[in-house]
Amino acid sequence: MNKILLCCIALFFTACMSANMQAFVQTNNEGIFIKSEKNQSIAFHFKNPSNYNTTLEYRLKKKFQELGFRVIDDNADYNAYINLVDFRKFSFAQRMSSASADFFFSGFDTIYNNYEMYVENYFIMQVNIKIESKTQTQKTSLVARTAYLSNLKRCQDALENKIVEQISSFFYFN
Repeated sequence: MNKILLCCIALFFTACMSANMQAFVQTNNEGIFIKSEKNQSIAFHFKNPSNYNTTLEYRLKKKFQELGFRVIDDNADYNAYINLVDFRKFSFAQRMSSASADFFFSGFDTIYNNYEMYVENYFIMQVNIKIESKTQTQKTSLVARTAYLSNLKRCQDALENKIVEQISSFFYFN
C-alpha cells in the first residue's frame, strides 16, 4: 500500500513539474476549412461576456501576423467573430468497485464491500467562432480541456494556446 501511495505522489509531482501541459480541443460540428493566401487581411471582433482576464485576442492577432495576415479593423478579407463563453473548473467523481480486485489479489479471502472513488478535475475553455469572408460564412464552437490544476495561470495559457492553434489551422494557404 505504501509503495502505491509513493508511486502516486511521485507521479503527481512529476506532472506538476512538467514544462508541457496536455490540453485538447473538440468541436461541436464540422470543422472550418478556409483557402487563403498570404497578405490577406483579417479583422478580429472579440467578445468576453464571462469577463475573464484573457490574452486570447492578443495571441490570435500575433499568430495571424506570424502566418502572413494583415490584422486590421475595417474592410478585411476575413472577419472573425469570437465569443469567449466560459472558462471554469469541473469535477467528476465515480464510485469504483474493487471487490473483484480483492478476490484476485488477496489470496481468495472473503470479499468485502470495498470501494474507491475515481475523481477527475479539469478546466475547460469554450469559444464560439464565426469566420466570414466575401463568399462564405463558417462557424463552430471549440471546447478546450486540460487536467492540469496546480497553477491557474498556466492552465489558462495552455488552453488559450490550444484554441489559437486550432483557429489558425482553419486556414489553408496556396
